[in-house]
Amino acid sequence: MAGRPAESSSLMSNVPPTPLCPDTSSGSILHRLARSRGSGSPKLVRVYVLVVAATYLPLLLAARLGSEAVPLWGNGTGPLTFFRDWGLGYAVLVSLPTLVVLLVSDEHVLSTSLDEVQRDGVIAVSENAAVSFRATWTRHFRVYNLIAQFAGLVLGIVLGIVTLRFVMPNGSVMPSGSWIWPEGSLHFAGYMYFCFITLLYAVVIVYVMRGIVVSLCLRALVALAAPLRILPLHPDKCGGLRPVGQLGLRNQYTLTVLGINIVLLLVVSVYATAGASAAPLRYVSIAASVAYLILAPVIFMAPLLPFRTGMREAKKVWTHEVAQLVRVEIERLRAQIKKNEVTKLDEESIERLRKVGAAIDELPVWPFDPSTLRKFATAYIVPMALPLLARAAGALIKAMR
Repeated sequence: MAGRPAESSSLMSNVPPTPLCPDTSSGSILHRLARSRGSGSPKLVRVYVLVVAATYLPLLLAARLGSEAVPLWGNGTGPLTFFRDWGLGYAVLVSLPTLVVLLVSDEHVLSTSLDEVQRDGVIAVSENAAVSFRATWTRHFRVYNLIAQFAGLVLGIVLGIVTLRFVMPNGSVMPSGSWIWPEGSLHFAGYMYFCFITLLYAVVIVYVMRGIVVSLCLRALVALAAPLRILPLHPDKCGGLRPVGQLGLRNQYTLTVLGINIVLLLVVSVYATAGASAAPLRYVSIAASVAYLILAPVIFMAPLLPFRTGMREAKKVWTHEVAQLVRVEIERLRAQIKKNEVTKLDEESIERLRKVGAAIDELPVWPFDPSTLRKFATAYIVPMALPLLARAAGALIKAMR
C-alpha cells in the first residue's frame, strides 16, 4: 500500500522513524512568544506567570485607580469590589493562564504521543510519506493558525462587547455599584475589563479551532498509515495507542476549567444582585449546563475518533487472519479425527487457537484505557458537582445554626 514501508523488518531497526508531527505552531503568535530563545519547547511555568502578570496586574491597577466609591476589598456588603469578584479572579489566575499553557504545549504533547506509537510500530509509514505529510500539514497549520487568530480577535471583540453590556448597570446582572461600572458609568477599569474578557474569548476560540484542525490532521495520518498495526496484549491495554488518548483528556481538562469559571461567574452574579435578577441567571445557567453536557464528550472524543475507525479496521484484519488460521487448523484436525489419530499435540493446538482468539477478541477499539476514562469522568463531573456541593454546604450550615 502507498505510504507503508517496503519491509516490515525496518520497524525493528535501531534507526528512529521519521517524525510525523508537523510544525503546528507555524503562524501562531502565542507559540512564538512562549518559546525561549534557542529552545523549541516552551517553559510552561514561565508562561503561566507571565500571563498572570500581564493580565492581573493591569486589572488591579485599573481597579485601584477607579472611583473611590468602589474600594478594592469591601466589607461584605455594598458594591461588588475587585477582590470579591471571584469569577474574574479565577478567570485571570486560572482559566486564561491554563488555556495558554495548554495551547502552547499542545504541539509537544502531539509530537511525543506520535513518537511513542511510532516506536511501537503501531503507526508505520515510509520516510517519503512522512516527509510529505509533515510538509503538507505544516502549510495547513500556518493557514489555519492565521485564520484562527483573526477569527478569535474579531469574535472576541464582539463577545466582549456583549459581555460588557450584560454586566452594565440595569443590564440584567450587575448593579450600578460594581468595580467595572463605578457610579453607573464606564471608567478605566471597565475598559481594562473589556480588554481582558476579549483576550479570554480570543484564546478560547483559537484553542477550539486548533483542536478541530488537530483532529483533521490525525484523521489524515490514520488514513495514510491504514491499517493501523495495533498490538494484542500490549501493556497499555489500548493496542499501543494509549498515548493519543491523552489528547482527548487534555481537552476535557480545558473544558472543566472553563466550566468551573462559569459556575463562579453565576455565583458572583447572584451574590452581587442579591437574587434580584434570578430569572435571566437561571436561563444562563440552564443554557451553560446543557452546552457543557453535550460538548464535553464531543470535545473529549474528537481527536480520538480517527483512531477508533483505524482500530476497528485493524481488529477486523486481525480477526480475518486468525479466522484463516483457525480454518486451516480445523480442517487438519477433522482429517485427524476421521483417522482417529488425535494426539496430545492436537489438543494443545486447539488450546493455543482458543487463547489467540480470546486475545484478538479483547483488542480495544478506543485509544484509551479504564484509567483514562475514569479521569475523564472525574473532570466531567466536577463543574456540575460544585453547585450541588455549595447548596449542600449551605443547607448544612443552616441546620447547624
